[in-house]
Amino acid sequence: MMIPADTLFEAAKRLHGHLLKTSWDGRALVGPDSGVRFNARVGRFVKSYLRAFPWTDNRIYMQAQGYWILDNWRMFELSGDERYQDIALACSHYVLTAQRPAGYWAYPDPEWRNRIATVEGDFGCLGLLESYRRTGQDALLAGAQKWHRYLIDDVGFQASDGMLAVNYFANVHGSKVPNNTTLTLLTLARLAGVTQDAQVLAPCAGMVAWLNEVQMESGELPYAVAASPDGRDRAHFLCYQYNAFELLDLVEYYQLTRDGAIVPVVEKLAAFVASGVTESGAASYDCEHQTPEVTYYAAALAAALSQTTSLGAGDYRALADRGYRWILGQQKPDGGFRFHSRANYGFLSDRRAYPRNLAMILAHLLLEVQAQRTPVTGGAQADKG
Repeated sequence: MMIPADTLFEAAKRLHGHLLKTSWDGRALVGPDSGVRFNARVGRFVKSYLRAFPWTDNRIYMQAQGYWILDNWRMFELSGDERYQDIALACSHYVLTAQRPAGYWAYPDPEWRNRIATVEGDFGCLGLLESYRRTGQDALLAGAQKWHRYLIDDVGFQASDGMLAVNYFANVHGSKVPNNTTLTLLTLARLAGVTQDAQVLAPCAGMVAWLNEVQMESGELPYAVAASPDGRDRAHFLCYQYNAFELLDLVEYYQLTRDGAIVPVVEKLAAFVASGVTESGAASYDCEHQTPEVTYYAAALAAALSQTTSLGAGDYRALADRGYRWILGQQKPDGGFRFHSRANYGFLSDRRAYPRNLAMILAHLLLEVQAQRTPVTGGAQADKG
């Protein structure tokens, strides 16, 4: 049975309240993060078990701000409460002040110091674009366009036989990561929609062609593809989580552009993502293991499968509902969640609250509320290339 939109919206409001209380400083979402490298593998568990210690690891990710801005605009749209609009605008203006003159945002984690990540720039841009779309404030569009210029001129693409893959970092031609390309497709589609400038979409055909080329028979998009013949591919890494976010990007890209060339990728990708929902409704950790269980992975799978179903590119309603039911079962009365991850290395849990990931869960709850209240009609089959 489908979870009622009102139930999901109540959960979303509790989660939003939790983020306001624990992470919102009036300008940005601030807090710890699961991080990369050593912290992701070891450090975060030490900090989780020693939560009473005053850890000084708060970070401000543009990815978190982008989700938070989008979340608050959705909350405003669903409730009519102007305080959500005020939060979205306050955060958008923070994003503008944090943008470097060249158009990028610095990466906040010291383990990747001095790197300029495509994901951070895309999310900063997405937040600014949504606030511009809602308000018409020219400064917000100018910030988004500065990122677009930096993306094209400095981040750049790797090209081969008419195919394009966006770089993971600015001016670094490392492995080609589909996750960055799907997000950039969405970013360009939203920018083109806001500006009514079709030229923005010029790189999209090459990126869509590359995704069609690298997608595996299983439907999975590989984590990373070697940049040269003597390099090494990395086919699998947190398979279902990454592929769920990619699916969400591509469903919306299709909705915005009606680019039928992406439909075969969406259909095969959805079937793969569906295979990652466990009997409980959690998300399988990777292609070979069901655990550890991570809360925001499950929310991403549920949202991706629900959005695909609404698009008419498959029927994954029961699996999406199972995932949302599992997520709601992990929520605490204060709106937070019992854990970020559990059964890591078989017995460890991470019970810290990470605003970047909580903002993602909030987005995925709100997507489902919107989908139920304003259903999206299908059309993917008719436009299939």
